[in-house]
Amino acid sequence: MSEYAAARSRTRKKIEDAFWSLYLEKEFRRVTVREIIQKAGIHRSTFYQYFESVGDVFDAIKEHQLLLLKETCQITEHDRLSHDSHTHLLAALQKLFDENRLYLKPLLVDYHSSSFSLEYRQILKENLEKDIGFRNYPRESDAWFMIDTLTGGLVEMLFHFLDKKQFNIQKTYPLINTMVEAARPVLRRDFEVS
Repeated sequence: MSEYAAARSRTRKKIEDAFWSLYLEKEFRRVTVREIIQKAGIHRSTFYQYFESVGDVFDAIKEHQLLLLKETCQITEHDRLSHDSHTHLLAALQKLFDENRLYLKPLLVDYHSSSFSLEYRQILKENLEKDIGFRNYPRESDAWFMIDTLTGGLVEMLFHFLDKKQFNIQKTYPLINTMVEAARPVLRRDFEVS
């Protein structure tokens, strides 16, 4: 990376960090460009070289977090062929959450119903469905609804474990596996889920 590109990256990060510290203190809509530039120690014109509005800063942070999740899920994609794929995904998710806790805890745990939170959860549910080995079913079918409910519950359980950080998330693998395996016969029998 050239020195110019590195400097631009540092300035962008300063703006995002300034916004984020203000966001943690008060409601998003109350954060102003003026506060961000003061906290970042930059001029107003510098802010506008990078972002059009406060909302753009927030969107950039959320987009980056979604990109990190998608990259993490892609990295573990090749591990899905192994019998222990959940372990790889859980380890990668724990690392991702640990490295991005400053952003992910408020976005996923504290403000649970935001569009970001819903999109993040959906990506995780889809990846868990692949890991568990469920095939795709028509949306809104009984089978789809049951799989969506099961994986949604697993995602919420994962977030709870990641948030509380009481033990290594990989220790939840036997619990998740047991829950899924216990549900399989009922899903097969009553909802024709294979």
